[in-house]
Amino acid sequence: MLKKFILCLIIFLAIFTIFFQKKLDKSEIEKGITLDIARKHYTEHSIKQIIKHLSKHHGTYLQLHFSDNENYSIYSKMLKQTSNKTNSYFLTKKELKSIIKYANKRNVQIIPEIDLPSHSKSILTLLRKHHPDTYQKVVSQDDSSTIDFIDNKDSLKFSKDLISEISGLFKQPKYKDEQKMVIGGDEVPGSGANQQQFVKYINQISNYANSNNYETKIWNDSITKEGLKQLDQSIIVMYWQQKNQNSLTPKDFFDYNHQVENFNSQSLYLFPRDEKSTSTSKNIDLISDTKITSFNTYHNHQKNYYDTNLNGVTMSFWGEFASSLSQNDLIKYIIKYIKIFF
Repeated sequence: MLKKFILCLIIFLAIFTIFFQKKLDKSEIEKGITLDIARKHYTEHSIKQIIKHLSKHHGTYLQLHFSDNENYSIYSKMLKQTSNKTNSYFLTKKELKSIIKYANKRNVQIIPEIDLPSHSKSILTLLRKHHPDTYQKVVSQDDSSTIDFIDNKDSLKFSKDLISEISGLFKQPKYKDEQKMVIGGDEVPGSGANQQQFVKYINQISNYANSNNYETKIWNDSITKEGLKQLDQSIIVMYWQQKNQNSLTPKDFFDYNHQVENFNSQSLYLFPRDEKSTSTSKNIDLISDTKITSFNTYHNHQKNYYDTNLNGVTMSFWGEFASSLSQNDLIKYIIKYIKIFF
C-alpha cells in the first residue's frame, strides 16, 4: 500500500512539474554588453556614445572589462594610477564618475569587471613597480600573470583591498541592493589541480564583495564538478563555453541553483577590427540565430538550456584586434551590432 502511495506521489509531482512549472519570462532577462577597455583604450566620450545607444535600445547594463594582462585601465590609488589628466592608459577618477553618472541617468548600470586571480599581469606589474614587497608575497610561483590563490593570506588581503577600492569607485545609489561585480575566475592556471583552494579563494572574495553590497559574477570554465559542490550558490555564473566534454554544462550550474548568464563565445563574442562585408554578414547571421537559451557547449555548439535561473544574456566586444581602430571606428562598429543584438 505504501509503495503504491509513493508511486502515485511521484507521478503526481512529475505531472505538476511539467504542466505547472514557472515559465521563463523573457521580460525578466537582462540584456547588456561587455566592453574590453583593458586591451583597447576607449575615451570618456566614446563610452558615453556607446551608453547612449545601449540605453536607446533598452540595454540594462554595461560591463566594463578594465583589468587584464595588458592593462589595468582605471584610476587606482592602490596601484598608484592617480593622475587627473586625460590619458590613453586609464580612465581618471573624474572620467569614471562622469561615465557612471551619465549611464545611471539613462537607466544603465555600470558593472565593474576585475579578473582575479589570473589575467592579472597588469596588476602585478604595477605592484612590482610600486609595492615590490607585496608583489613578492602575492605573485604565483607557477605563473607570473596569476595571483597566488592557494591558501595565501597576503593574496587574499590584497584581493579584498582591491575589491574594496573598486566597490567605492563604482558605487551607484540608483542601483542600491542590485549592484553586480565580476570577480573573474576564467582560465586560471592550476585551478583544476587545486580546485578546493581555488573555489575557497573565490568564495572568500565573493563574500567580501557581498559585504560591500555587491552581487558577484564569475566565468564558468575553471569550476569542476567537485568545485561546484563547494561554490557559494549566490555567485552568478557567466557561461561562455564548455571547454571539453567533461566540463560543466549550464544544466550543472542550474542544478546547483546558480543564476546563469549567457555569454555565448561562439556567436556573442565580437572583436572590433576592419571588417569585410562577408564577416559582417556572418556575424549578423550568428547573432540573429542565437536564442537567449542557446549556449556554447562542447558536443553541440548551439545547445538550448531552459531554466528559470537564466537571468541574463550579453554581447561582448573584445579588444585583441582593435589597436589600429580610431575612436570613431570603434563607436560605429559597436553601435552597428547593438542595433542587431537588441
